[in-house]
Amino acid sequence: MSTPPRLFIAVPVRLYDYQQMQHDFGPFLKGRWRDEETLHVTVAFLGTQFDAQKTIAALETSDRSFEITELTAWDYFAQSRVFVATTRNQTLQNLYDRLAPPLNLESAPLVPHVTLMRVKGFNNAEGFYRRLETSPVQPLGWLEPKIILYESLLSPQGASYRPLKEWQL
Repeated sequence: MSTPPRLFIAVPVRLYDYQQMQHDFGPFLKGRWRDEETLHVTVAFLGTQFDAQKTIAALETSDRSFEITELTAWDYFAQSRVFVATTRNQTLQNLYDRLAPPLNLESAPLVPHVTLMRVKGFNNAEGFYRRLETSPVQPLGWLEPKIILYESLLSPQGASYRPLKEWQL
């Protein structure tokens, strides 16, 4: 018997200079940087409780619009141990709120972010937090004008993502 796929809905992102961010923060952190090609803002994690075809059908008839904005800051979510890029974009919450009823999702607050690294530890925690307090001089990247339904595949090397369906804005 096969395991149901782990699904999530996301907006892909592009960074202006990911290598520079890795250069600036890498010496302070232990962990593996996410592949740039798969960076995204998760709008809704569906887990294994959803059927891919039924999810696609629900999304086909939903309003999938949102505002294209830039990623403007970085942050560290200590509880989940992730280094992230963030955007202030209420339209992503509005998107979630529109998708929740047809997918039978509970109402939930969205904290739009892009996971850059799952932090395993620090080489220099004080230096990291000091660098984190400095604001980026320019925007870090932008949201792409599309939504993708992904399957998350877990392995000992970490998660990889396979796009199942893409919708352009």
